[in-house]
Amino acid sequence: MNSIRKKLILTVALGLSILATVIPAVAAANGQGVSGGWSESRGYYINFTSEISSESTMIASSQPDSHIGKRLTRILDSSGDVKEYAAFGATSWENVHHYTTARMELSDGTVKTTSGRQYNPKGSWSSSATSPYYLPKLFENTEARTYWGKK
Repeated sequence: MNSIRKKLILTVALGLSILATVIPAVAAANGQGVSGGWSESRGYYINFTSEISSESTMIASSQPDSHIGKRLTRILDSSGDVKEYAAFGATSWENVHHYTTARMELSDGTVKTTSGRQYNPKGSWSSSATSPYYLPKLFENTEARTYWGKK
């Protein structure tokens, strides 16, 4: 590969990485919807979307004040060898009607159990969700994942 071609590839790659950083920031600044969550493999993350809530009457931050996610473990036998798992998530977001969802998924994203969207009650700034427990089959790679978003 000649040096001009290498430089062109590096320039395009750099430009794309800058766009991947700048576009979400611009979307958030324009008040577009945001959602995100937590997974055991990725940690915490934010996804930017183009949804704009028509129900908003107050200016609120584009992401929650806090969001936690974790895997819960329940031991099913006295030896401690048989375990089933659930996902737990909690979101706190001042003045925003929002939801939290907790799911046990396979590493490829196949949903095994889900809490469904659990919305914060009227007058509350917090929502939480716990998925049903799941007993993985032999060689299944399960992961706890939690999500948040605006209504």
